[in-house]
Amino acid sequence: MKDNQNESELIKAKVVDINNHVIDFISIDYKLLAKVIHQATFLFVIEKQTFRIFCHKRSQSKQYQPGTFSTCFTGIVLESEDYRQCAKRKLIQETGLDLELTYLNSFYFESKKNKIWGQIFYTFYDGQIINFIQDPKEVEEIELMSYKEVVIREQNGEIFTPESIQALHFLNKRVLRQ
Repeated sequence: MKDNQNESELIKAKVVDINNHVIDFISIDYKLLAKVIHQATFLFVIEKQTFRIFCHKRSQSKQYQPGTFSTCFTGIVLESEDYRQCAKRKLIQETGLDLELTYLNSFYFESKKNKIWGQIFYTFYDGQIINFIQDPKEVEEIELMSYKEVVIREQNGEIFTPESIQALHFLNKRVLRQ
């Protein structure tokens, strides 16, 4: 068996029912995950002074939505962790930052490609984005965008992951208020 196959079989995601109760665990394979409801985190890094958010372009090597923009850093909640632990892991993995996280809310998202119970977290950051990308297999580039910029770019045809757009609207209503 190949090493990467063995690794993906060992790492399990939580499968949940429509009420977000864990009912099973499944290997992290996006073809399998697309068929079940699973848990994920949505983590927004917000620039303190301007309230712009650190959006990023997903790597071309990603299985789900390669090369598209996301308004937040996302992660699938693993068998051994809760939502907050997942958000913290993804923040460190994708940005190298270890910051305090604030919980915003939970939401359900469903499309043809994804069924997710998600929790939204956010943090403020006032540093530079130089050398911010820790793993080019995850993140291709990072851009600071205001809520309005994201909306305009999406209206003009730029593709963002749909679940990150839904999460962004929640963030805007309660935190950004743009």
